[in-house]
Amino acid sequence: MTGRILIADDRFASRLMLSALFSGAFYDVMQADRSEDVGAIVQEDQPGAVLISDGISGLGALALCDSLRGGDETRHALRIVLTDRADATRCAMLIKAGADEVIPRSCSDAEILARVRRLFEYRARMSDLTMQEVPGIRPAGLAEAAGAFAPPPRVAIFSGDARAADWARALPLPAVKVLGPADALPPGVDLALLDADSLGRDATLRLTARAARLDQEAGPEVLLAHSGHGSTDPSMVIEALDYGAGGVMTLPFHADEAMARLTLLADRRRSMLRTRDQLRHGLQSALTDPLTGLYNRRYALPRLDQLIRDSRTRDAPVAVLMGDLDHFKWVNDTFGHPAGDAVLQAIGRCLSDTLGTSGIASRIGGEEFLILLPGCARAEASALARRLRLAVARTCVPYPGAPDGLQVTMSIGLATLDCPAARQFRTPEEDASRLLTRADQALYRAKAAGRDCVISDFRRSVRKAPEDVLPRVASG
Repeated sequence: MTGRILIADDRFASRLMLSALFSGAFYDVMQADRSEDVGAIVQEDQPGAVLISDGISGLGALALCDSLRGGDETRHALRIVLTDRADATRCAMLIKAGADEVIPRSCSDAEILARVRRLFEYRARMSDLTMQEVPGIRPAGLAEAAGAFAPPPRVAIFSGDARAADWARALPLPAVKVLGPADALPPGVDLALLDADSLGRDATLRLTARAARLDQEAGPEVLLAHSGHGSTDPSMVIEALDYGAGGVMTLPFHADEAMARLTLLADRRRSMLRTRDQLRHGLQSALTDPLTGLYNRRYALPRLDQLIRDSRTRDAPVAVLMGDLDHFKWVNDTFGHPAGDAVLQAIGRCLSDTLGTSGIASRIGGEEFLILLPGCARAEASALARRLRLAVARTCVPYPGAPDGLQVTMSIGLATLDCPAARQFRTPEEDASRLLTRADQALYRAKAAGRDCVISDFRRSVRKAPEDVLPRVASG
């Protein structure tokens, strides 16, 4: 995954080597030799990441991370610190100051690139979920501290060594599970800490891959712990990152660093899940009528196109019902718009309950409803339309000022496409338009015929049986 990187390092030789490394990986590289210049460069050139030398003079890495995180025009950039220090406490401080990643310079070039690439992948996923182009506004959650309401993360440590029990006791968390190499990922775990040295290559990669394959709501973020020496296969770390590991920690184990990295991953996971939930809610809101809970026009019309495509593939009929409440204006004029809203809500529930899984109900106008009936031929659609008309007429809506409640009726126009073979020269969109026009014309005839009835596009009325006729509380 390519991107633009600003290298902030006051050592010329180091900047040169890092520029060569990232340019060779097809990143667009910029350079800054003064920490005081970094903020202005980020604002102007909008790099996706800032690679900060831990030893940079001036502001220093801690203050620079904190400054970039706090700026409206700079927080979008990933903050990655490259350090010469084997100091776990320093690493924890950098993460708390706003670093998205702290990478020892002792890591191989391939591992450095893999860890940076992993961060860019996270950011791209967040950008996709928020439907934003980054830079501009950086999705929250890569390094921001968790809110006060956030519960402590649930952690599982996988290890083949007894030292894992000491790790669990050192972490200031209420419940940490210690599991062995053959154990499965338990449900409800937010984070998995893998002791790669004791697990070995196969178990480490297997657990990482399984965590990545789980549904995002169930799958934990993975933190890989390894010694960084000959006991660990260098390619394993890179493969684990490519499989989905969220971070890497160099052993020996230090609780401060481990807790900082685990908290960072927990915040990232929480932000991802929150953003996904917001997206789902937004999509649901965009396709749903907020008053009745039925689908809206934005959903119903493309859905009809798709149903017609499906009908051609399966050689099946499609029917639509266009329904309109009779004398609905009288309800609004007499009792007010809140009464009209109460009636619409009740009718929405009535249509959903009566249809069940037989069709798709939507509100496409003020008191106008479109009902899609996949696989329904004319006779079946007529029977269902009659049941809907009866159900609406029998719906009584309690409302102050109307002692007997409010009742309305519905006129329904019915249209069907029964013979897909005869439509081979028309597009599905053309068929949908013709079908809606015919249903609308049938609805107009139902209104003209006295309302509270069903009329098909063949001009045949589905008349009311005597027992179907109910007294009206109000009419206009």
